[in-house]
Amino acid sequence: MGFWSLFKVASMPIVQVLIISVLGAFMATDYLNLLNSDARKSLNKIVYAVFTPSLAFACLAKSVSFQDIISWWFMLVNIGITFFVGATLAWIASKIIKTEPHIQKLVMAMCSSGNLGNILLIIIPATCNEDGSPFGDKTVCSSLGLSYATFSMSVCKF
Repeated sequence: MGFWSLFKVASMPIVQVLIISVLGAFMATDYLNLLNSDARKSLNKIVYAVFTPSLAFACLAKSVSFQDIISWWFMLVNIGITFFVGATLAWIASKIIKTEPHIQKLVMAMCSSGNLGNILLIIIPATCNEDGSPFGDKTVCSSLGLSYATFSMSVCKF
């Protein structure tokens, strides 16, 4: 598989997200006056409180069993260690740079959570669908890989 075909496969999800984002941003402007400020805030709350968890659990229900969750115990430990180390480093950094008290908790939250696995949702399908992939059958690789990534994301978000 050549560079440009890999580039096309890897950039397609990003281009799709950008197109939807630009369309949504245009619809939210005062030029169209389609969504006022209160509607945007309510829609934002619905997306984060309802749609995102629903999407994560719908993906998990298809391919993750209780036995899989038990066998992935190390992910929970790894995420716990990541949060603990990140929070400790954030606390040290906030003491060194003397952050304002009203943003100290925000700094700790941002440093402790980090980016825990969102990029896997783009990398796994591209890797599994590549010719000569070392991970076996494309459908099994994609299904198990995406369920693994979705599980790690859902654990991080809740």
